[in-house]
Amino acid sequence: MNRDRDIMYEKLLGVNTELEQIDYDGGDYFAFQSTGYSSLEKIFDSLSMTSCDSLVDFGCGLGRVLFFVSHRYMCRVTGVEYQPELYEKLLDNEAYYHVRFGGQREKFTLLNQKAEEYEIKPADNYFYFFNPFKEMILDSIIGNILSSLQENPRKIYLIFYYCTPEYIAAMRKYPFRLKQAIRLNAYYLDPDEKCYIYTNDVS
Repeated sequence: MNRDRDIMYEKLLGVNTELEQIDYDGGDYFAFQSTGYSSLEKIFDSLSMTSCDSLVDFGCGLGRVLFFVSHRYMCRVTGVEYQPELYEKLLDNEAYYHVRFGGQREKFTLLNQKAEEYEIKPADNYFYFFNPFKEMILDSIIGNILSSLQENPRKIYLIFYYCTPEYIAAMRKYPFRLKQAIRLNAYYLDPDEKCYIYTNDVS
């Protein structure tokens, strides 16, 4: 059933974001994996995004989260991908996506750089992580986000899919609260199949 849903979305969006085997020794960066569309539905059903929001996907791979969110909310999305081979394939997907949904072109940004080097924009308020790198890089990114919040206070949401114990421990150091822990469809086969959503929103 989930496989059928993945195929349906790929046809709808005009992209190919299936997991590919790429030999890659990324050091502090981990190998690419894609999030199932059924999991994305469940994750984003729990959030209240609108066309005014801006999502950044750190380690975006072939762009599945970006295309899903762009199509669903028509909001601004930014993908940061460090692996050159993946980035080239990501650009192909973007081109195919915009053939069908050209109106979103101005709200799409793709960057081939290290995640910790991304300059947080004042409008960025949703941040997505699928266990893409080691905790020290996460620490650097969270530091960048906190600096941005000092300059431009706003509500933000940090979305961690397949969140490791190391990431959970790291997040205890920062002034964010756990808004929700979502058990995803494969949770009973793999207890790590969860999504943790953190926020600075105290309401």
